[in-house]
Amino acid sequence: MKTASWISAFLVLLLCFAKPHDAAAIIDIEGQNILMQLDQTMFPESCRMYYIIENTTPDLRKHTISLFSAQNKSGQSVALVVDPPALRGRSAFWDGSVVWTHIPGELEPRKNSLNQSLVGGVFNNMDLMAGPFHRHHQAQIEKEDKDFQYLKLTPTIKGAPYTSMLMTVKKSIHLPTELIQYVQEDTVFKRIRFEEVKEVSKNNHRPTIMKTFSELNPLYKSEWRLGTQDEKEIPPEAFTVEFLPKLGEIIK
Repeated sequence: MKTASWISAFLVLLLCFAKPHDAAAIIDIEGQNILMQLDQTMFPESCRMYYIIENTTPDLRKHTISLFSAQNKSGQSVALVVDPPALRGRSAFWDGSVVWTHIPGELEPRKNSLNQSLVGGVFNNMDLMAGPFHRHHQAQIEKEDKDFQYLKLTPTIKGAPYTSMLMTVKKSIHLPTELIQYVQEDTVFKRIRFEEVKEVSKNNHRPTIMKTFSELNPLYKSEWRLGTQDEKEIPPEAFTVEFLPKLGEIIK
């Protein structure tokens, strides 16, 4: 909570020195604080996760993929496919601006984009690797009712696969229940629904299931299920392009 208080004070200072007609455009302090509180509820400063992605194709076949991922205090992320054997060893590193991927058998890692996917299906690299929302979005309160707050999230990074998101936040638990991603002001790209809130560590609880489908092609569906999340750190060198082919070594 100290971090949130410090950020609030800093934002107030910014507004004090801003021109009156620019103040509202700079930042929505209350919206940012809501997003910060949500992130502090869900995520530690650095963490490791094991999770499963289940992709469903139009012929109703299900493809299950197990992954390991980690994030450091700087917001850099890595992800590694653990299973099935055909995809094992695929890995990705996001430094906050560029996604690099390694495919076993290829000599060099390749640059990738946030709207592509390491595992296929509806979840893209941004969905899987972004971590705490406040690091890459500016929040603005759209509306509020008795039980929910509705935040408009605008990406602050280049290459995001959407122009904005509408996040529904349940007030009583400070957690999201739904995300709607837009590619234009009135064109929905994808919906993500959050389910099954559980305690995942001493200081964090969060939804452990995310279900999504593409509005543009609703026959494709994906589901994300959390296995474990902890606050253990992995070696700093793991967050480099050069380490991608060796990422599997840290989970042996």
